Amino acid sequence: MSLVFDQVSYRYPGTTQGLHAVSFDVAAGELVAVIGPSGSGKSTLLKLVAGLETGHEGRIVLGGQDMAGTPVHQRGIGMVFQSYALFPHLSVLDNVAYGLTLRKVAAAERRRRALELLEVVGLASHAQRAVTQLSGGQQQRVALARALAIDPRALLLDEPLSALDASVRG
Repeated sequence: MSLVFDQVSYRYPGTTQGLHAVSFDVAAGELVAVIGPSGSGKSTLLKLVAGLETGHEGRIVLGGQDMAGTPVHQRGIGMVFQSYALFPHLSVLDNVAYGLTLRKVAAAERRRRALELLEVVGLASHAQRAVTQLSGGQQQRVALARALAIDPRALLLDEPLSALDASVRG
């Protein structure tokens, strides 16, 4: 899935700070890392693609489709937030299955897919635990599994490896 930022500008509400005429292309299947100091707009770029921030100038095109006016739930984006954004009242399994629940996937298929992804991230044995009982690295892996569960068109990762130790990162 290709991604194009074409002269994208964004100002944080009440300031003159933000992104200024950002342009770049990401080819389908390409892995891109955006690096910069804190406050340089890396997370904002991701939120703009996902539709979580609006009011930008310029064009954001995903898979040939201009995202202007496309609601968050129709973009097909999986996102792992820097803060994980897990639901503390849900089990690990239910956190992973959450997006599938919203998409009205049958319960048996939700469970199968969530368990499959928990196996991939090495947390199948933790499926029934509360996410609050997990370490930071484990919570981050739950967030990754949740983002992958919906089979996203694009996967956006906001510092996805920051809480993982070296062996798990590999």
